[in-house]
Amino acid sequence: MVIIRQTRNRRGKTLIVLVAVFVALAIAVVVLWRKPATQPDIDEGRAVAEKFLDLIRAGQAPQAWESTTAEFKSAEGRESFVRSVKKQPALAKPLSFVSVQTATVQGDPRAEYIYRAADGGKTVRLLAGSDRGSWRIDRMIVE
Repeated sequence: MVIIRQTRNRRGKTLIVLVAVFVALAIAVVVLWRKPATQPDIDEGRAVAEKFLDLIRAGQAPQAWESTTAEFKSAEGRESFVRSVKKQPALAKPLSFVSVQTATVQGDPRAEYIYRAADGGKTVRLLAGSDRGSWRIDRMIVE
């Protein structure tokens, strides 16, 4: 009779250990396979885009460049960015927010914020991207 009780206790303990291991593995799988967000909240991304445009409009293009992603900086150096901003008079004037749309970049959805000059001229497209845990401007297109 003593032997039967020990076997039942072992089975119960083994089952508890197996369930605990299964739960731990399931949590690890979910954490490791969860993709980071590729788009900010609409308002959060818009605030990043508007701050970027405000810096440019205030004549602080180098600071605006500093606030971009590493990929943006790699694609366009600071001096080149400052020169290109000076060649775009529409960036020196207030721009009106038009819309936000989803653009696909390398298979991932990304938020693109669209602004237009008050005179209906140029359109500015700003793509938001994550860089070191914060949202930054990843691409700027002036059309």
